[in-house]
Amino acid sequence: MKTAKCQRWLIAMFAFLLLVTGGPGSLATIVHAEESIQLSVIAGIGGEYKETGIVPVQVTVTNGGADIEGELLVATGDRGNNEFSVGYYQPVSIAKGAAKQVTITVPGSELNSNTYVALMKNDKIVAQTPVGGKRYSYDTLMVGVLAQSQDTANFLGVLPKNVVSYDVRVLPMKPEQIPASGAQLKMINMLILNNFALDTLNEQQIQAIRDWTKAGGLLVMAGGAQYKKTAGKLADLSPVEVTGVTSVNALSSMLADKSKPIELNAPFTISQGTITKGKVLYAENGVPLFAVHNTGEGKVLYAAYDLAEEPVASWGGNGRFWADMLIKAFGSSLDTSRLTSLDRLWPLQEAADRIPALKIPEVSWFAVFFGVYALIAGPVLYFILRAKRKQSYMWVIVPGLAIITGIGIFSFGAMQRGTGVMVHQTGFVQLTNDGQARANAVTAFFVPSSGDYKMTIKGSGLSQPILESRRTDQIPKIWASIQADQSEIQFRDVEFWSMRKVASERTIPDAGTIDSNLSYANGALSGTITNKTKYALKEVKVATSVQTQEFPELAPGASVEVNLPFQPSAQMRNNMRQRLATQLLPQRLQQTPREQSREELMLDMVEFWQKRGSNSEVMLAGWTDQPVVESTVQNERVKSESISLITAALQVKPSKDGHVYYPAGTFDVTMSGSSVPVEDEGDGYRLPAGDITFDINLYQDEKKLSIINLYLYTWSDDNTPFAKEVYNWRTKAYEPFEKVFTNNVMTGDKAASFVSADGIIRLKFAHQFGEHRHIGIPNVSVEGKVSNP
Repeated sequence: MKTAKCQRWLIAMFAFLLLVTGGPGSLATIVHAEESIQLSVIAGIGGEYKETGIVPVQVTVTNGGADIEGELLVATGDRGNNEFSVGYYQPVSIAKGAAKQVTITVPGSELNSNTYVALMKNDKIVAQTPVGGKRYSYDTLMVGVLAQSQDTANFLGVLPKNVVSYDVRVLPMKPEQIPASGAQLKMINMLILNNFALDTLNEQQIQAIRDWTKAGGLLVMAGGAQYKKTAGKLADLSPVEVTGVTSVNALSSMLADKSKPIELNAPFTISQGTITKGKVLYAENGVPLFAVHNTGEGKVLYAAYDLAEEPVASWGGNGRFWADMLIKAFGSSLDTSRLTSLDRLWPLQEAADRIPALKIPEVSWFAVFFGVYALIAGPVLYFILRAKRKQSYMWVIVPGLAIITGIGIFSFGAMQRGTGVMVHQTGFVQLTNDGQARANAVTAFFVPSSGDYKMTIKGSGLSQPILESRRTDQIPKIWASIQADQSEIQFRDVEFWSMRKVASERTIPDAGTIDSNLSYANGALSGTITNKTKYALKEVKVATSVQTQEFPELAPGASVEVNLPFQPSAQMRNNMRQRLATQLLPQRLQQTPREQSREELMLDMVEFWQKRGSNSEVMLAGWTDQPVVESTVQNERVKSESISLITAALQVKPSKDGHVYYPAGTFDVTMSGSSVPVEDEGDGYRLPAGDITFDINLYQDEKKLSIINLYLYTWSDDNTPFAKEVYNWRTKAYEPFEKVFTNNVMTGDKAASFVSADGIIRLKFAHQFGEHRHIGIPNVSVEGKVSNP
């Protein structure tokens, strides 16, 4: 009988423990989903999304029960064992019997198969469901399509792999899927508007497309007879001003390699207009068919016909033609791996850890404390107590004195660190010479006491907490809300004397420019540069591949004189890029051995972007104490510090006699074909035995370049010797490299044969080794004269 009672008691106790803990493996109190609450989720566009940028997660909540208020939470950053790092949320209130649709924006890098959406009330899960959907890698070219026909641009999904090596995903979009902020459209790399009524979008959505384009988006505007309704309020972005409609009987300029030409059985309708900016890529009877121009960091491609119109839409050569045309139009902008992501900001992250005000107390002060303690606890107490014959008091006084000394040391350290929150921001700004700038920042804050903290990052863009290797629960301890104009990040249960960090990516619309009036003449780069930004710069350096010139400061509105020796044949070789970052280090930090400084860490950002080929050889770098991203820690007394690196590619203008020198990095270099599958490594490609083709676009917008000398540098990071050929546009055949180049220099008299009418020089490289080998992207610089067409 006693044994049975004992067993029942143990079973009851075990059941009680399970009830309290929520069951094996559970780390949070969970209210099981009620049948009255139903959640349905669509991630991205139609359930498809990319692991970069900001992904919209659309949640529909149907409430069959009583009124409820709470938060919709997307739990991300799964670390296994049902543990999540960050929850992206929005408050929600749903009346009885109602259904509500809420869109929560989440960084694509944080979504995975275990991510779930939950309706929370008082930090308890009322209902939850997995996000689901299909995730695409960062190097997928995501193409959004706004068109009357859902099948428009499907041919882009089958581009030949030997021309476009990355995957392409075409996503038909609905008007309601266009966000109100350009930053929230970044999941899309290319957006096609074709035979679409733009006025079905509201003002915020139209502005979002404009902002997204200027920040680096690739916009295609088409529609044929319906072009004007498609362009609408974005017509000023187009390189062609459309004046009417016409028709053609042939499309002879649209040819694709080894494909039959387009057969038109009837006149084909196209829009008619004149080019106002940029350059024409293809024309028929003098009417532009395709034209492209740059707007900010993005590009706009004009197409004169409806992309869904037959017989062109189903033409067998359509995929090959568009592959060639997109490379000619967009070049390296198609390479999505060139885009930064917040997980590549480790130089800023490490620099942010080094808060200048957060210093370890001087060793000398510790020596004073311990010296006084040793003096009192030793001879002073001994002689005093001995004189009073109270030596036994030593057993009480010495431990007490040790406690007082420890408290004193702790209080001294706390006093040095202060009682408020310390905020430290490190930033990296790339001016784009159109008044805008790309900005990345890491904002760190150090807290003096434990508790909950909320940081607000102002502005439109992506802000994301940097995750530390600390354990979390099924309900995350970090809650974030990304809105159109700001982001809020809540850090819960923060330990005292600890640090939290937030990474941010922003486009600054009013950053200003560095006005460059530089030219090459008489063996020197000379002229003036003027600071037309809002940043007060110090320790400024102007750098080429071999020389730098430093200026103590460059205030807004101020100018300085530049005079640097140069040698045209000195290319920006890949193994010199790290040296450039070292050259940009302020002189005061190069003179003596030291611990790695914040500035030295942050200059690794320059090395990364140089590796991606985003800057020209001539650049400016300067430092400012002004924060590039506005941040606040709510309801806290804050001491703020910041340091930002400001960079700009400097334009080189023709000299007085009309000559110009374009340094390496000026021209767009793209892979235009290969005989074997290739692996993109950012600064080059790795491929098995076979060949790879590069196109170098020498003509910038409406200007043409008359070449005097073209300097070429080719390389391989594993020292692979490879054969080189140059395409002859007249004979339509490749010729040996040595016949065209002498000591890696091509003279201007050969340009007529080896530079196409639209400014393309085509190079083919090949190796025959049994294993995969690396071939780097070639570097080109040119001496010549610039003229209008």
